[in-house]
Amino acid sequence: MGNLLINIFGVFLLIMAAYYLYLRLHPHAFDRQLEKQAAAAREKQKKGDSERIGKRIIVPRDGLESVAVNLYKPHGIAKESYPAVFIAHGGSFMDGDADQLDTFCERAADQWESVIISINYATIDVHQIPYPQEEIRDTVMYFAIHASEFSLDAKKFAMMGFTAGAYLMVGACTFLKEKGFPVKGLIMVSPFVDDTQIRLCDIGAHVSPAVLVQTGTDAMKDRYPVYIEHMKTGGVDLTERTYEDAVQGFMEYNNPEFAGDPMYQKTGAISDEQENLARACEIWLGSILSDWFEKE
Repeated sequence: MGNLLINIFGVFLLIMAAYYLYLRLHPHAFDRQLEKQAAAAREKQKKGDSERIGKRIIVPRDGLESVAVNLYKPHGIAKESYPAVFIAHGGSFMDGDADQLDTFCERAADQWESVIISINYATIDVHQIPYPQEEIRDTVMYFAIHASEFSLDAKKFAMMGFTAGAYLMVGACTFLKEKGFPVKGLIMVSPFVDDTQIRLCDIGAHVSPAVLVQTGTDAMKDRYPVYIEHMKTGGVDLTERTYEDAVQGFMEYNNPEFAGDPMYQKTGAISDEQENLARACEIWLGSILSDWFEKE
C-alpha cells in the first residue's frame, strides 16, 4: 500500500510539473481556457428566436460591432409613447445573457408601464472595460434618436443594473452625461463597487438620482457604507432600501430562466419567500420610476 501511494503521489507531481511548464511556456493558456468556459456557459443561457419573449433588435454602431437588445412593450392599450427602462444583467462581468431576464422584463414592462430594453453587452473576456459602458451609451443614444419608431419618450429614459451590470450602468450614465443626455435616474441592485464610483462621486460626475437596493448577503456589502457616504457628499440624490432577509440574486433568479439549474439553486436565492420579496421590490421600484417619469 505504501509503495502504491508513493507511486500515485509521484505521478501527481509529474502531472503538476508538466502543467507548470505548460503555463510557463503558454502564459495565456489559463485565460483562454477560462474564456472558453465562460463562452460555453453564456451559450447555454441564450434562448432561440422562437423561445424569446422580447423582440430582438440589433443596434448598429458606426465602425463598431452592433449590440443585441431585447425589447418589451406593455400589454394592453397602446400609447403614443412610453417611458423606457434600460437594463443590464448581472454575471460577474463574464457571465450572463440578456435572455436570462426575459420573463422579468416582460413582467416589468406591464408593471412599470414602460418599454424595457435589456442590453446584451459584451463581457470583459470579449472586450475590456470601458467597451461595454460605451455599448450601453450608444444603445441609449440610438433609441433616443429613433424614439418615435419605437413609441418612446426620449425625455423619460431610466437605467437599471444588477451586480456587475449596475457597475457598468454607472459608467454608461457618465458617458451619456458627457454627451448632454442625462437620464432620469439609475437603479442599482446589489452593485459591484470599486474606486471608480467613488471618484465619480468626488468630482460630481456620478448619476443622480440613484437607488441602491441591497440584500443581507451582498458580496459588496462591506463597501456600501463608503460608497453611500461619497454619493451623499457628492450631491447624489440617493434612495436606499435593504432587504435583510433577501439573498443576492433574489430578483433575477426567481424566474423560469433559472429554474432547475443547480448552480443557482445552491445560492439560496430561489424560494417562495425570496420570490415574494422580489415581487415586493418590483412594486416599490415601480413607484420610484413613476416619480422620476412624472418630473419635468
